[in-house]
Amino acid sequence: MVVPCLFAHDPEKERLEWAQYYRMGAVYSETSTTGIAGYARLKRTTAYTFKDIRFFGHFFETDTEIRIRQKSSRRFLSIDRFYSFNTLIYEKNTFLNVDLRYHFNQGIGWFMRNSESGNMTLEMGLAFDNSDFLNTEQKTSYARGGYSVDYNMNLFSTKFEIDYFYQVSEVIGSTSLSRVQILGELQWSFGNNWGVVTGFTQDIQKNKSDPSIFLTVSVTQPLNWSF
Repeated sequence: MVVPCLFAHDPEKERLEWAQYYRMGAVYSETSTTGIAGYARLKRTTAYTFKDIRFFGHFFETDTEIRIRQKSSRRFLSIDRFYSFNTLIYEKNTFLNVDLRYHFNQGIGWFMRNSESGNMTLEMGLAFDNSDFLNTEQKTSYARGGYSVDYNMNLFSTKFEIDYFYQVSEVIGSTSLSRVQILGELQWSFGNNWGVVTGFTQDIQKNKSDPSIFLTVSVTQPLNWSF
């Protein structure tokens, strides 16, 4: 009887809210100089559920960073500061010699802070991926820890995310795939739906670490979908 209690359906809390986000601008990396930055996101939320899919891309003359991510989570009704989540990611990162990585992780998250002005979360779970998805069936397993914080201040908002993946499966050759992924953003909003976003992304793997710094124009729009 515990599981139905934790995940029970409450129609009064299940009002759907949809939103879409788009960004376009420039990105700079010390390795590949200047390129084009693009971002698109579709998000669906209720009081207890969260689902989104996002595209994130940096396109340089000789290098590419692309990440397509789908994430869903559900809060426990009886312990609503905790939630379960699962994430599916396809990514390409020529800086790290990743042609196509298929990645999946799942686990439990904790709302350290959950308010109108912003959220702070801590996540722990397990993950696996295939870093050469088209050419090999070798899968790598990880223990994952994640921390995120965002804060809204009238016309400004900030976001910081860090994920650590520690390889627990056998290391093939001498190359460990343990890594840290970092994202930081500062957004200035103007008008009804427009904004300017600056920030950086960085993947740190075995001392390979060159941040990509971006500046983009953003637009956010609610959607009236009811399904």
